[in-house]
Amino acid sequence: MPDPQTGQGTGQTRSTDLLELPHLVQTCWNTPQPDAQCVQSAHRGFTNSDEGHRDCAGQGEIVEHKVFLGYSKNPTEISQEILHAATVINKSGLAETQTWEATPATGRLIIETVLQGIDDSTICLFDVTTLSENVLFEVGYAFSQQKHLVLSVHKTPKSQHDWRSFDIFSTIGCIFYETGSELASKFMTGLTAASEKTLWDDISQALDGHVRNSIFYVPTYHTSESERNLRRMVARERDLGTKVTIADPAEQGSAPLAWYVNAVYSSAATLLQMSGERHDRNRLHNARTAFIAGIAQGLNRPLMVVVDEDYRGPVDYKDILYTYHNKKKLSEKLNSWIRESFDAWSREGSTVGQSNTPKVELATELKDLKFGDYVAENESDTLDEYFVETAEYEAVLRESSVVFVGRKGMGKSANMIRASQVLGDDKRNLVCLIRPTNYDLDGLVSVLQSIGGNGNQAFLVESFWRFLLYSEIALSAVAAAERLPAGISPGTPIYHLRDYLAQNEIADEFSVRLERVIESALAELKDAPRGNSIQKQRERVTQVLHGNLVGNLRRLLGEALRDRHRVALLVDNLDSSWTRSAQLQSQAVLLVGLLGAVSRIAEDFQKENNRLRSVNVTISVFLRSDIYDEVIKEAREPDKINTKRIDWNQQELLKRVMDERYLSARPSGASPDELWQRFFCHEVDGVPTLDHILATILPRPRDLVYFCKVAVLNAANSRHSVVEVGDIREAESTYSKFAMDALLVEHCSTIGHLEDVIYEFTGSEEVLTRSTALELIKAVLGDDQEAAAEECLEGLLKISFLGIEVRDGEISYPDRADQLRKAKILARNASRRTKREVRYQIHPAYRNFLEIGIPF
Repeated sequence: MPDPQTGQGTGQTRSTDLLELPHLVQTCWNTPQPDAQCVQSAHRGFTNSDEGHRDCAGQGEIVEHKVFLGYSKNPTEISQEILHAATVINKSGLAETQTWEATPATGRLIIETVLQGIDDSTICLFDVTTLSENVLFEVGYAFSQQKHLVLSVHKTPKSQHDWRSFDIFSTIGCIFYETGSELASKFMTGLTAASEKTLWDDISQALDGHVRNSIFYVPTYHTSESERNLRRMVARERDLGTKVTIADPAEQGSAPLAWYVNAVYSSAATLLQMSGERHDRNRLHNARTAFIAGIAQGLNRPLMVVVDEDYRGPVDYKDILYTYHNKKKLSEKLNSWIRESFDAWSREGSTVGQSNTPKVELATELKDLKFGDYVAENESDTLDEYFVETAEYEAVLRESSVVFVGRKGMGKSANMIRASQVLGDDKRNLVCLIRPTNYDLDGLVSVLQSIGGNGNQAFLVESFWRFLLYSEIALSAVAAAERLPAGISPGTPIYHLRDYLAQNEIADEFSVRLERVIESALAELKDAPRGNSIQKQRERVTQVLHGNLVGNLRRLLGEALRDRHRVALLVDNLDSSWTRSAQLQSQAVLLVGLLGAVSRIAEDFQKENNRLRSVNVTISVFLRSDIYDEVIKEAREPDKINTKRIDWNQQELLKRVMDERYLSARPSGASPDELWQRFFCHEVDGVPTLDHILATILPRPRDLVYFCKVAVLNAANSRHSVVEVGDIREAESTYSKFAMDALLVEHCSTIGHLEDVIYEFTGSEEVLTRSTALELIKAVLGDDQEAAAEECLEGLLKISFLGIEVRDGEISYPDRADQLRKAKILARNASRRTKREVRYQIHPAYRNFLEIGIPF
């Protein structure tokens, strides 16, 4: 992404102070200053409907435009400049401006008068310097109402940084100004060059025209009680069969504007959550969420915005917010809102709420290219149509317990979801999905930190996992039996199992069971007499945790499941609690305990005697590779942990990801090569287009799907018949920001000062010597922080931000600990042979955003 001040970027020409993308920007605010006596509007969109079009060249008259000005009242020095700009524009005769302050509510809701002002305008000028949630709500509304949008930012280093971070507006032109006169001048300059189309006209070319009975949910970055409970409630709706699209910051990264618009447009209801915490990322999250809320309001979608009690947000639309007080009230409110939203959808079908929805006209054949979502959790209902089967996936289906390891975006969740579907299709099997949230695991970590000694921690962890996994199997077995037409007959083994669960108040939710266990363990540890022996302490904790429950559950499960062909436990989402803190060792012990329990629990269920029946239980755990590399250091017998690595280093296999998605929507007999021959330009810079894309992205299914979707969106928005080179270039810019956001979300908590360090590489060369790389890192950490800089450099290699030169001109991007160790040895040897420093290279995925492009 180019710098807002210099306008310089990779392969793109931009004028000073302007940030625009050639195919999507709706106004060109960089043309020569027009003659005030001879200005005319050549486009319908900028003419007042009641004024008509007047030719100033022939009559000497000036066309008036109604301009709505949205801005934050504070800081006053900026709002005063905007008011001055409004005065200058009015005096010019080119337009009539209306500020939100000029029409007080006087007994009406503020939001009603503001939205009416937007409805009555033809152009909307919004100042987004402060990323005010009021203003961004209005921008979203104006955008959905097909208004011509102009954004302005008062030029300061902080505002320019905020603009770069707030990537959702990368497709909208922006005026950077220092004075009100400069703002007015640049705004008036753009009037004659304004496009006939609005931004909505372009974005709508690639929208899904069908509204589904589904929820679009946007959670927050940081955890809170309300966020934890709302996530659980949404997860429960998804488990009950509701289609849910989640814009999870930890998974989603920075999606393009069109993705958010389509998510709102194609869902029956939009559920948003704002944060009361004032972290930087929460500020950006609240700003993005306010914008999405405005879109939903404009599209007449049922909208619910949940906020904490400490939220001090916008007054303009506070009446559409729901303040969280407690779990019960939130549940009641959410349930009634969902039912009302879906009832309306059922009554009116796919046209619910669309009486005022802008019409979507899809102009090109590219509209038919539907690649699915790039986040597996959002496409579980369609994944079977284009899932790529790999050796790792086959290992999940085989009857063995295994730990699957891979980086984020490699398809761990997709493997788990598809495997659960296939295994579940065989009615002889019982499938249990376990996906604890980071809050659940944080509670376990707190318990571990309350006791001393690794021996005690390991013992406690095994007790936790045994109870949780045994009870999960039992609850899944009972739920499956209750779904059968005959239900559960009295006196049967499954009846006795259900009765035992009820007697011991074992809750039907993993999170509830876990909370109860944690509270019991903490209470016991607090009240335990001092001086107790380790053995006594263990016995007391075990008794409090589950007493004889595990043994009894094992016996009852043997009877109830003896006819099952297989019981498959699939455990995912364990990386959500992994953070850089004093908890790191306890987190490692927690996960090592699970990995160890995988084989021991499976072996326990294989036993058969006069009391126990054998059950074929398999456990598959899906874990991020960088976490696994740290966790395995704590394992006493790592060689006994059956591990499978997931990677996509074979380009032909990665290509199949797009081939299968393309073929799933095409007639039978279509060739996968048709995608690249018919819908994409053949070459980029003399390189076949697919090869160019694969050389640009990180080798992960998520990244490839994201890049191709963005490229197709760009082409469809521009009404191209194929994806052209320019569309690929725009996709590179959007993807690079996405890759950067994903990197920061995934690793900021484990590598100190990561965001500041990475930004320090902006504008540097593509290839760096070791001393240069350390110098850039120490510019952030401090010149005297040699050891910390070395550790940070190691971290940049582990996360593949940097690759290392292992032979002359050959760069390796190792993604696992053993590969990194080997690469560093090869690099040292190469350095000795060539008599030069070890060299590093910034991964191509991040170069566009950081404006890096100097090759070897």
